[in-house]
Amino acid sequence: MKTKQYILDTNTLIEFNAGTPSVIQHVLTVGCEQCCMSVISLHELYYGAYYAKAIKEEYFEKEMKMIHKLLEKFAVINLPKSSDAYAMIKNSLREKGQLIDEFDMVIAGQAIGEQLTVVTDNLKHFERIPGLKVENWMER
Repeated sequence: MKTKQYILDTNTLIEFNAGTPSVIQHVLTVGCEQCCMSVISLHELYYGAYYAKAIKEEYFEKEMKMIHKLLEKFAVINLPKSSDAYAMIKNSLREKGQLIDEFDMVIAGQAIGEQLTVVTDNLKHFERIPGLKVENWMER
């Protein structure tokens, strides 16, 4: 069995669920089994569901269905035992005065540690990280 190659960032997971053609096509091309999500993205998706619930109950139900559909398609990778990659990323960005969102740095650390390519629409942040492979599957 081949190992995972891509870690889908939260925005890519949302676009996959929304049926964005370019994202769907890329996933079909590489195969769902080559893609995964971070437990961090899963946390962000659940937060989105509970945030939606505060607006309207039916939004919560819709978001929870989306999460369950994504969990059927993609494996979830947990945080690594070692935090070296995250720490090096954060220190490097701090030294340059270019810190990004904590969750993005954690996901990037996971990707580097697991030798995965981050698939995201947030190139502005992720491309700052040395040694990180990044792709954007959304056509603009």
